Amino acid sequence: MCMSMGLYEKYKFPDMYTSPELGAATQKLVDAAKKNKLILGLFLFGTARVGEFLDKGFTFISVGNDLHHVLTQAGAYVNDVEKIAKEKGKSWARRPSALL
Repeated sequence: MCMSMGLYEKYKFPDMYTSPELGAATQKLVDAAKKNKLILGLFLFGTARVGEFLDKGFTFISVGNDLHHVLTQAGAYVNDVEKIAKEKGKSWARRPSALL
């Protein structure tokens, strides 16, 4: 919705996701869905805003996609390896990658 509303041009990432324009558009969507007895759903990256959308009446919430999960989990594992290597006094450093 941010992209179709042009908010990605108006706001710096990720401020477009909490913009007043998106908030107003989301409320219109919520009102129309309730009026027409439709299920509300959305796609999020992670769980930071799940509570907010549950409070708004969303019942279908996707918390990422395969690429998002690969990137976040792989990044977490690499961070763990770096930490463990440092604790063991070992020299281990990640190599440059398009993904991490």
